[in-house]
Amino acid sequence: STCWSRLGRIAKNADRRRLLQDPALLAPLARQTAAALDDWGPWGVSATAHAAAKLRLEGGPYEALWSKLGTAAAASARDFNCQGLANTAWAFATADVHAPALFSALAEESVPRLGEFTAQNLSNTAWAFATADVHAPALFSALAEESVPRLGEF
Repeated sequence: STCWSRLGRIAKNADRRRLLQDPALLAPLARQTAAALDDWGPWGVSATAHAAAKLRLEGGPYEALWSKLGTAAAASARDFNCQGLANTAWAFATADVHAPALFSALAEESVPRLGEFTAQNLSNTAWAFATADVHAPALFSALAEESVPRLGEF
């Protein structure tokens, strides 16, 4: 996950375009990552999804990676911290990856912990679920309830 995070941080627009013009450059890393994700724990899964979204990894060579990330993230959602929940939702919405089981798990884990979310986590979560067009009325109600008294933080 550190490798993906570093790539996500250092890839400037021109570099990102060059990397993605030839997906074969990152496809081997994506395959190895998908194979190793089960051993990375919740932080590694969330950080990898976040970095992959920042790198705009989409389509053919990355579908297996996103599928594995979705499965791993849904399975470990209860172990994510607040930032991990928000960042994972943001990553999948940003990458436009359809992952209903993941979003369901993230919503279920987020609702009781929204009081611990920072304003940034709240806004990222609301944006992600809205952008992904996820039907999550309990989450949206809880987000509104938590956010209104904290408007000064946004």
